[in-house]
This record gives sequence, C-alpha cells and structure tokens, in this order.
Amino acid sequence: MKKLILIGGVLAGGKSTFSHIVGERFSVPVVNKDRLKEILGDNIPTANREENKKLSVISFELMMYLAGCEGDSLILESNFKNYELEELSAFAKDRGIKVLSIFLDGDDRVLHQRFIKRLDEDRHPVHKSQDFTRIEDFTATLDELRSSAYPGEILQVECTDFSYQTDEIILGKIKDFLNK
Repeated sequence: MKKLILIGGVLAGGKSTFSHIVGERFSVPVVNKDRLKEILGDNIPTANREENKKLSVISFELMMYLAGCEGDSLILESNFKNYELEELSAFAKDRGIKVLSIFLDGDDRVLHQRFIKRLDEDRHPVHKSQDFTRIEDFTATLDELRSSAYPGEILQVECTDFSYQTDEIILGKIKDFLNK
C-alpha cells in the first residue's frame, strides 16, 4: 500500500529541513512546495502578492501530480492550506493511500524571530511577497495554519528548537508508519 507523509505546520518551523532528513533516513522521495514555487518563480516572475499566490496554486497542482505517480511512499512538505488538505485527503481516500500528517508547531515569538532572520538571508523573492514584520500579522497566519484539518494519522511535533529533527522517538514513529 502506498504511503504519504505530509510535513506541514507553522512558518519557520524547519519543515523543509526535516522533510529532507526524513527522506534521506528512510529513502523516501521528497517534494517541497516552496522549491517548486522557486523554480516557477525563476521562470515566471511575479510583480505582486496575487501573482505570487498563483505560483503557489500551480506548485500545489504539481505536488498533486507527483503524488499520483508510481512509487511506494512520498513525502510532501508545505504550509498546507485547508483547501489543499481537503484535496489531499480525498486523493488519498480515493486511492487507498495511508497518510501520516506531521504538524510542526512552536512558540510564536521564537518562530517570528527565525522568520525575520531568514528574510535577511538570501531568500528567494517568491518568499518575500507577504509582510510579516509585525508579530501580530505573523501570529494571525500561524493561527490560521493551526486550524487546518490534516488527514490520516497525525503526529504533533514541537519545533521551537530543532531537537525534534534528530529525536529518535519521532523518527521511530515515522519508521513504524512506513513499515505498517
């Protein structure tokens, strides 16, 4: 039976890094929505937030296409929107795919500082279309992400620090899911 691991959660939680750690450890291909968006953004420049949102929608459509391709297991990583989770849930149900959803969450202030620091680094322009310099705006987005309904078995992970990325209990739960 095909297995799908969704790695989602709050902004600046370390989702991309963790998805690659899990993918390498368990030899599971990884699709990062942000990376797809960056590739598209290199070829289809965006001038405003609305155009940037279109790249996000296309990136998700590409993720769905890849999820439907052959293979035993796949990791999809993103800060999934509710409509995306609904589509993924229906997709998995229709195809008899088992889903493990890993939701990363942490302290708003620490995550906000981490997010702001990343903006100062060499971040791709597609990640700079929304202004989160005010913690109130950032927290409102985190609250929206926290209200998302993830499909399948759900693993809540504390991501205020990055110790979860090498936590053998968490990694053991992922291994158990893949071996079921």
